[in-house]
Amino acid sequence: MTEYRLRGMHIGPQNEVPISAKRHAEHARARQCLVDAGDFERRYELLKGNFLAFEDFCAQWDMRSTVNSDYGYELWAGVILEADRHIMNLLSTGRTYADQVVRDFKFFGDEGHFATKATELLNAAHARSFDYRFTYELRNRAQHRALPVDGIDPAIRPKREHHQMALFYTSKQRIIEDRGTFKLSVLDEAPDKVDLRAVLRGYMAEMSGIHIALRAIVDAECAHSREVIERAKNDYADAQEDDDTSGNRAIGLASVAINDDDIIEATPLLLDWDDARVKLAAKNRFPIKLKSGDAA
Repeated sequence: MTEYRLRGMHIGPQNEVPISAKRHAEHARARQCLVDAGDFERRYELLKGNFLAFEDFCAQWDMRSTVNSDYGYELWAGVILEADRHIMNLLSTGRTYADQVVRDFKFFGDEGHFATKATELLNAAHARSFDYRFTYELRNRAQHRALPVDGIDPAIRPKREHHQMALFYTSKQRIIEDRGTFKLSVLDEAPDKVDLRAVLRGYMAEMSGIHIALRAIVDAECAHSREVIERAKNDYADAQEDDDTSGNRAIGLASVAINDDDIIEATPLLLDWDDARVKLAAKNRFPIKLKSGDAA
């Protein structure tokens, strides 16, 4: 017969706490919720980090080109190569986010509920935003046909901008010459030279909005999952006979299933690792709002 207990996974005397099969299942669900939530937040942080790295790079070269006025071929070939690297990183993590987010929180709500909402939000961004559509097509082109940056041209700077910008562009004509699967409907919307910095800003505005909307769907479940684990830690700590001088009665706590004195299933019940996820969610709680291609 299978028994379920709260047990510290450490050597030494302890008072194990008997629990029901239902509560053990609740512990496993809470743990999986926080694992998914951590992946969800880290994936967005990686995407945003690559976006900020590209923005930092552009800002640096805005200043250097203004102060140094160095127009040597080797210098600017290197700058374009570095811009390609940053943009490829951003496009790759954007694809990773979109592909993987629909696999998160499978247990949540009706079967496929979270995946359906994620797909709806991604599709809505595609329908709403030229920046999102162009980035989507550019990502496929960069993977299979050509690097994203075709050159630098100060003539495409928006007149509303009074500061210098690193104006990396993709050439519409070069895409037409080797189009592959790049959608003609998106090309029809595009100018002859597409300002990549502006387009990627618009893309990130959409992605940040999607991420915040998806987080709102599971926020209550994540908070409840932490409460479930905290309650288990408290119940286990209350059952111990030491004086809690170490302040760590629930160290290594797990919800275990035991059959014939053998542990056949163990769910770790810890929260320190999830604190990093909570901080990421707080850090990224606001949408990105920057002037973009859609705003031009």
